Amino acid sequence: MGIIINIAEALQNRAEYNILREPINDMLKKKQEAWEQKNPIDLLFHRGTLNKFQETYTDTIGFAHAFAETSDYAVAPIFNTNEGFSKTYTSRTFQGGFIITQQVLEDQAYSQIKNTASKFLTRWHGDTVEYALTALDSGFGTEKIWGTKENGGVSRLKLESADTTDGDPMTATKNPLFSKAHKTVKRRDGVAAIDQSNRFVADITITDTDAISKVASVINQVITQMENYKDDNGKYAGVTGQKTIVAPNDAHLVAVLNAALSMDMLSDHTPNPAYKRAVLETTPYLRDMTSCANGSGIFIVDKAYNAENQGLEFTERVALTINVEENKNPYGISYDARQRFDINVASWRGISHIKFGTDTNATTITPVTAAKNIKTIS
Repeated sequence: MGIIINIAEALQNRAEYNILREPINDMLKKKQEAWEQKNPIDLLFHRGTLNKFQETYTDTIGFAHAFAETSDYAVAPIFNTNEGFSKTYTSRTFQGGFIITQQVLEDQAYSQIKNTASKFLTRWHGDTVEYALTALDSGFGTEKIWGTKENGGVSRLKLESADTTDGDPMTATKNPLFSKAHKTVKRRDGVAAIDQSNRFVADITITDTDAISKVASVINQVITQMENYKDDNGKYAGVTGQKTIVAPNDAHLVAVLNAALSMDMLSDHTPNPAYKRAVLETTPYLRDMTSCANGSGIFIVDKAYNAENQGLEFTERVALTINVEENKNPYGISYDARQRFDINVASWRGISHIKFGTDTNATTITPVTAAKNIKTIS
């Protein structure tokens, strides 16, 4: 018994399927790396540019006051500003390349040339994703290494924000990006620095039956703290933009987060404090990070604040460029790629991390149990 496949008839079918009824678009998507479908850099970082070798951002904390009550004809008081924290943004140079050999050119294997170039660019952009997330993971105070000597070199990463450990702008030691003791500027007039946190921990087991209500409570509390952050002048910073929760694609965690953000009422018929408080994005790349392994952590990001206030940034100095040259010994075509970029951050306020479990270096958030039997006031 034989089967005859009529190609002409098959081509009249919907373009989404080939002659074996396999979805072509899905097949192509499955060949892509995960970052090509949803790039975690765009979920967690603001993309910025640098137009010089380096640039230093210095925060001026402004006026403690702008006016004071005076008697008639009194001389108006003069108020002064103070210099705040500073952070220098830099970029690093990354290079790589490949060679199309003489044999490939002689055989006119043009499809192989195209395939090689495509795979090289895919891997280059994939490496920028892995580099960026390694830098993010270094924001918890521990140095991380990206790359190997065997593959050309290593990068040492330790991401720090602009604020110092004691609030004095002249202190050299800065806080890591994620800290429970971020400082506002310690003013010359004796006003003490304020401690604030963007590193939280909640003793929650995601697989527990009451995990949804607990996670909802914690999300609401952390977002509320973010919305009430003080700036370096001690005034409300206005971190009130749309919040995005970025989480690893752990099945239990994603299910709990989806429920915590979409249910208007909890199972005990009390209002859900996390209802529509944020949008949820997931990525497999967080699974490899120490801070999120096994679905144990999530990030909450305010993209609008980061874009306007030198928040977590993928800073590009020179975009990816590829020079193509002919070599004579050995003969072939050389493709040399180069890009200058780095991960920078001055203000920590636009991103927070929540750890589920234990973390002695984080601020503890205790889930609030909703009150039962609330009486209606008539």
